[in-house]
Amino acid sequence: RAAIAARRAAEHYHGVILAERIQDNAENFTRFVLLVPENEAASWLTREARKTSLAMRLAHRPGALLASLEPFAKHGVNLLKIESRPIHGRPWEYQFFIDVEAEEAANLDHALAEVRKATSELRVLGRYKAASR
Repeated sequence: RAAIAARRAAEHYHGVILAERIQDNAENFTRFVLLVPENEAASWLTREARKTSLAMRLAHRPGALLASLEPFAKHGVNLLKIESRPIHGRPWEYQFFIDVEAEEAANLDHALAEVRKATSELRVLGRYKAASR
């Protein structure tokens, strides 16, 4: 068995490190995630968990994307990344993956309540601390 992971994972699972710094771009950052049941998530979050990853689906109509993004600006939530991917088996339908950053959790919660009304599906994939630069 082999894995590409953080040094901490190798130490935790008693793995042997075969090579380090194997990326081909020194500016590359890889995310490692810890999956926990939703009812345990609060214990893992800290005040530093300002970054949130989302997945959303929209109606296929003009203005749907704009309507789903406006609440972020309205509530001071910074849009970091947006990526669209086709939905398998559903021609011309797309899922959007979005990363946002909010200084205050309440601002994000208010924005998400409005975004939810503008989407056919909205999922919070996770909240976490942004990588230090």
